[in-house]
Amino acid sequence: MSENNSEQIYDPSMSQPAVQPAAAADTATANSPKKVRIGFIFLALVPMVVLIVIQSVAQIPFMVMSVIKLYNEGMSIDFQDTFELADYITRDFMSNYAEYAYIAYSVIAFIVFFIWYFKGFVKKSPKVKLGQIFGLRSILAVIGTVVGLIFFLNAAFVIVYQLAPKVIENYNELMEQAGIGVDSILMIIYAVLLGPIVEELCFRGVTYGILKKANLKPGLVIFISALLFGIMHMNLVQGVYAMILGLFLGFLRYKYRSVLITIAMHILFNIAGTFGEIGLDMLGISDNDGFTLILGGFALFVLVFVIVLVSNDKKAESQALEG
Repeated sequence: MSENNSEQIYDPSMSQPAVQPAAAADTATANSPKKVRIGFIFLALVPMVVLIVIQSVAQIPFMVMSVIKLYNEGMSIDFQDTFELADYITRDFMSNYAEYAYIAYSVIAFIVFFIWYFKGFVKKSPKVKLGQIFGLRSILAVIGTVVGLIFFLNAAFVIVYQLAPKVIENYNELMEQAGIGVDSILMIIYAVLLGPIVEELCFRGVTYGILKKANLKPGLVIFISALLFGIMHMNLVQGVYAMILGLFLGFLRYKYRSVLITIAMHILFNIAGTFGEIGLDMLGISDNDGFTLILGGFALFVLVFVIVLVSNDKKAESQALEG
């Protein structure tokens, strides 16, 4: 506010000095809520679309290799049986080339979103020190959220399987077809490292940053970014649990003002999801539905504790400080 706007004029008829009209107008403007910018909400869809396009394009060369293999093997191509041909190519692709396609996709997407996020958002925001992001409370929050979500989602799977077994069976079949769960080194690297980094740069980085520019309340920014994260997985079961994960990731992103903590949590979550069942098998409790449900109930208390822990963390400053 300018120096002239802060001057006061004494009015003899008033016991208090009157504030200049310009100053009063500036104060009213500052206190009024910012208008929601609808265009940025629609613009927030673009990062998800870009990610899907990169994933699709990265698969094309390897699909072509499956077609060439089909041709070289001398198999007749009956264009009247398109579905059978497509099924053969898809199965060959998933068996022989999927892991390479996932790596190619994640490397390309990492470069695109790293540049997009840091050029578009990080350089324009106040710097957040590493010590403000990672402390005792935030580390406990990450570990607690991962453990809580894993046990809660396992219990949810048990309940859904009892109510609608076909849903879980279709989901498991879809994961097998997509190559998820294949224990090759490249797929493990993608699942526990490259995939989480790319997704966090996209959804808690670029998408989150665009939604902030829409002047939405923090809760809506977190919700919409989590919703888009769920939609991106393009199947109901995975989409629902991805959205739940996205809500907690968005909460940590909001409180600690950095994607570094969400990347760390996402990596840890995927490690637990990839290798956790092995540990449960070793303990002999992976097939004990009753015990899984008990752990799921306990997980709810853990997740509530995490929310309280982060909310009372003095290092988790107001989002307004981020810019």
